[in-house]
Amino acid sequence: MAKIVNTAYGTMGDVLPYIALGQEMQARGHEVRMAIPEQMHPQAIAAGLKAVNVGHEQLNPEAARKTALLWDQWSTNPDDLEAKKELNQSHTWFDLQKGIDCLLEAAADANLIVCSPQQAIFAAIVAEQLSIPLVQVIVTPALLYQPNNWWRISQWMRQTQNKTYDRYHLLRVRQGLTDSEKWKPYWKYDRLIFVASPYLYPSPPYCFPSNQTGFWFYQDPQWLDWQPDKQLKDFMTADPKPLVLSFSSQPIRNREEFIAVHVRAAMQLGRRILIQGGWSDFNASHLPTDIDRDAVMFAGFMPQDWLFAQAAAVITHGGIGTIARALRNGCPLLLEPHTYEQCFNAQKVLTWGVGAAMYPQKLTTDGITKVLAKKVLTENYHQRAKEIKIKIDQESGIDRACNLIETWLA
Repeated sequence: MAKIVNTAYGTMGDVLPYIALGQEMQARGHEVRMAIPEQMHPQAIAAGLKAVNVGHEQLNPEAARKTALLWDQWSTNPDDLEAKKELNQSHTWFDLQKGIDCLLEAAADANLIVCSPQQAIFAAIVAEQLSIPLVQVIVTPALLYQPNNWWRISQWMRQTQNKTYDRYHLLRVRQGLTDSEKWKPYWKYDRLIFVASPYLYPSPPYCFPSNQTGFWFYQDPQWLDWQPDKQLKDFMTADPKPLVLSFSSQPIRNREEFIAVHVRAAMQLGRRILIQGGWSDFNASHLPTDIDRDAVMFAGFMPQDWLFAQAAAVITHGGIGTIARALRNGCPLLLEPHTYEQCFNAQKVLTWGVGAAMYPQKLTTDGITKVLAKKVLTENYHQRAKEIKIKIDQESGIDRACNLIETWLA
């Protein structure tokens, strides 16, 4: 059996799919190490995997809230743009040499490295230096369908990661490797896995069709025996079905204003609303005083399969993980995208007819109410979401990925 290093960096949606892959590969008898951010170590350990240091400053909710402006790519306000520039110059997530050193240590006796795009530079250098194969896994569809996103992302990385791509050649030379074409290590078309349903994202460029597996769904072992408490169960199962607001790792500025327009829209529709705290730490202190607090519940991390199955609709930022979970449970969506890839996902949701999208800079109570009532909560949207649920249920994304990886190992 093989020794495999799984390395990923970023938010929960960026890392949890790789833990899911590690679980299955280890269940098949392989030895898996997870080189991931420290805040994700408990999830990896709970899954029975060894977690090691990824070598980068930890990306966490507190830091995300302090730099929330960087996560909002809509604002053209001159003051915001100047503040973004100052944040980019003052904040650095990556120590490049430390990232390479940590991955070298983790992969010293490995047979394979599996990496996310955020870790591709480090993984490419380490795989070449150790002469072991590298598999890159793409969980963000926009990277494959919108090639110019690579340019946008490289520009962002130039600003926030010590000009990573400019220093790439120097790092290779420092590690004793021959210089090569800048982009070559990142694009191994035959060893690239695309994690998305072919029913929703057919025939992407830059990826062999046989390498598209379908979605991967992380399952925390603690969820196997999980049951909602009575208060949560009563709130979610009473008629009419409630709305769920879930922004996961997307930090939101002006939390009071943001929460106010959504809870008031729910009130106008006669619906209860459950709000997951997420990285924005939404809580009761953000509620306006003129609403029925019994119709609003705040909750933390929980099995979203159960949660979304009870919901009339999910209101979210548009991360692919949340979208996939909602559709897996036949739940329509209202997307309020803040970044490039979220906007791409919003376009797809509109194309599939399973949800609507709104411009997050100009949200109003009446606007949200109208979009939910006339589109998202209608029978047509629910029916199309149920049709996609049936298709996703027929996929075995993790199994297909493991089969691919074992073929390459052989």
